[in-house]
Amino acid sequence: MKKAWLVLFSLMLLTQLVHAQCKPSINETDPFDSVHTVAGKIINIGDLVPSKFETVDGPKLIEEAKLLFSYSEKDSIRSFFLIVAVQEWEYQRVSNDFNVLLLLDDGQVIELMNFSDQGTFDASTNMRLYQHTCLVPMDLVFALTYLKLDKIRINYRDSKRTLTLKPLQQEEFRKTIRCVGEASGLLPVIP
Repeated sequence: MKKAWLVLFSLMLLTQLVHAQCKPSINETDPFDSVHTVAGKIINIGDLVPSKFETVDGPKLIEEAKLLFSYSEKDSIRSFFLIVAVQEWEYQRVSNDFNVLLLLDDGQVIELMNFSDQGTFDASTNMRLYQHTCLVPMDLVFALTYLKLDKIRINYRDSKRTLTLKPLQQEEFRKTIRCVGEASGLLPVIP
């Protein structure tokens, strides 16, 4: 009987240790409007690419893009968001539409509603920084905890940009989604 309790206690302790490894970068409730926000850490995706900022050794190298996955809740309204921050060499025209596409490793293509900005000039790179804020449906959040995100396509009015995640970046993104889901209390789903 003691062995059974010892095994049960060990399993509970191991479960707590696994969950303790996940620490979102933001997990707070605003005291003024009671909005609960959880955000994972920022993930660099793609390769290093040359910017328009010249140094003695040539162009300054920057990350191709960054991802931020977050959750927000006020009263009974809960939403997940994916922010894709991309440095562009040229000015891009962006419309609020389903123009951010995710390609998952099982071949599914998911369109996300994009609430874009018109970009801001980044003096450190001499380029424009675009932040594509996408609303992520709950069923996709559950799918992304098991499937890997392979590529992201951003459709601008006159051009397209495809970002490819490396295997380590894919796993880091999946862990971030699980972490934000656990901190928000919506994951893991236990039947």
